[in-house]
Amino acid sequence: MKNYGQLPKFRCYPGELNQVFLNIIGNAIDALEPMRNPNSNSPPQITITTEIETENQVIIRIADNGIGMSEVVQKRIFDPFYTTKPVGKGTGLGLAISYQIIVERHGGKLECISTLAKGSEFVISIPL
Repeated sequence: MKNYGQLPKFRCYPGELNQVFLNIIGNAIDALEPMRNPNSNSPPQITITTEIETENQVIIRIADNGIGMSEVVQKRIFDPFYTTKPVGKGTGLGLAISYQIIVERHGGKLECISTLAKGSEFVISIPL
């Protein structure tokens, strides 16, 4: 689902932002995999929302209704080489690199809000 707000043009590194989006959406798809059961009560869903929170900040939210994460996992997801995926499925670098791109390259914030069995939301804030 898409909920795009009217965003102004702003300076950024588009290729690097694309990598961030691919990493987060790829993880959301993996989190939704257990829900592919046709007997599931709610269909798998990824929602992308964009908005201007203040006059000088763009907010991009990527949320899923997947399996969610425990608080222990949430505290480590931006650590390099940390992964919850099976061997061969993930390197543990996607979110660490994404964090670096948003925080160091764009001067923004990357946060995660997650509840087990309810889903996760990644909030990207980038100053204009």
